[in-house]
Amino acid sequence: MKTKNIIAILVALPIMAGFSGCKSEDELTAKPAKEMLRVLGGDIEIRATDETTVVNVSADCHWRVQNLETGDFGKALTVQPREGDGDGTLIIGTDQNETKADRTATFTLISDAGLQQKVTVRQTAALGALNLSGSNFQFNADGTSAKDITRSVETLTIRSNSSWQIQVPTGVSWVHLSKTSGGSSTQSSESVEIRVDNAVNDASRSATFTVVSEGNTVDVQVSQEGMTNIYLKAPEQMSKFAAEGGSQMLYIESNAEWHAYIPSSVSWLRFEGHDSLTTSHSASGVGSRELRIYCDKNPNTTDRLSAIVVIAGSKNPQQAIILVEQYGSETPDQYSLTLSDLSSLYVGSTNGEFRFSFSASQEVIDYGLVFSATERVPNRDNAEVVTVGRGGTYGNVMVPLSNLQPNTTYYLRGYVLGERGFVYTPNVLTITTSPDEREPGESDNPDPTLAPRR
Repeated sequence: MKTKNIIAILVALPIMAGFSGCKSEDELTAKPAKEMLRVLGGDIEIRATDETTVVNVSADCHWRVQNLETGDFGKALTVQPREGDGDGTLIIGTDQNETKADRTATFTLISDAGLQQKVTVRQTAALGALNLSGSNFQFNADGTSAKDITRSVETLTIRSNSSWQIQVPTGVSWVHLSKTSGGSSTQSSESVEIRVDNAVNDASRSATFTVVSEGNTVDVQVSQEGMTNIYLKAPEQMSKFAAEGGSQMLYIESNAEWHAYIPSSVSWLRFEGHDSLTTSHSASGVGSRELRIYCDKNPNTTDRLSAIVVIAGSKNPQQAIILVEQYGSETPDQYSLTLSDLSSLYVGSTNGEFRFSFSASQEVIDYGLVFSATERVPNRDNAEVVTVGRGGTYGNVMVPLSNLQPNTTYYLRGYVLGERGFVYTPNVLTITTSPDEREPGESDNPDPTLAPRR
């Protein structure tokens, strides 16, 4: 009996020991917390023009970068550092995206315990990516390159992934570009040759051109030094004009741009037939040129004198003064042209009739009326013109007007064109047409005998 009890006790001992061992391992050892590893902000987006981006990593463990797939970036993409402990930062390096498509890459953050996070890097497409080989091109006065006097051309290389245009400033004619537009949908490089004319002044000059590609703009400046040896030569005096007037050729000798002036107060001299006339009293040219000078008839018995001034250069201007003389007439010219005041004979709603007279010592060319609803002092240049006659030395002028606007104020003057220009009536006549209150079929004709019958 005792032997059976002892055997039963011995058999039960391993079972009890097994239960006791499981409990101590599960209950006495603390379980570790779950690891945390993530890139703050999620996937990474880089702008086309960015080259460095900093990304924050939140972690409570050791981590490393694995499985870097640079994709469209190729060797241009870098990720540093490749591992770290706890919170840290990743520096994503690349170059500018000059293509018209996004590019992507991926990598994985892995902890020592096997926790993983896949990260995608995306760089946006370029918008009219535009790169120029230079922004400032300088030339000497003789048109050669300031960098190399053996060359008379500079080359601007434009690299773009879309179409581009060069905007040329208004009035810049001394710079010549081999092309002003180009580009394609793929990244390409094109060359634009830049040439300049020889300088014509002693002052330096410059022009700014703007290259535009889908909203991107880059300025390019072309500059040129001025001349250092300007000369100007002209006769001190022209041959004396006869009293009847006429024309002469004035020869100006220069290697630069020059400007010639007749005083504005001198009405009997003017430039004619020149291809660079600004007004009848100013002209310009480049280099040695002939300039035609026209002289009016002298109406007086006394000689008269004036001068023409020619200037070349601006920093150190060269100047020539040419005297111009004219003989007086043997018999004085008693030319005269007088006009009376303009008066109204009738003003209706859409028409009217007006009168003035003139008297001239020589036959006139033509005469008539100028009128305007806006110009208070109308003339042949700023108003409507009605010519009613030609020739003669005396006239009692009647001027009918039609197609006027009802209830409108007009300003009117009579005019006569004589040998020496336009002469206007001493007064400006102001009228206001009557309101248009006619019944259908009625007329503005002031003569009742001509009115339509009812």
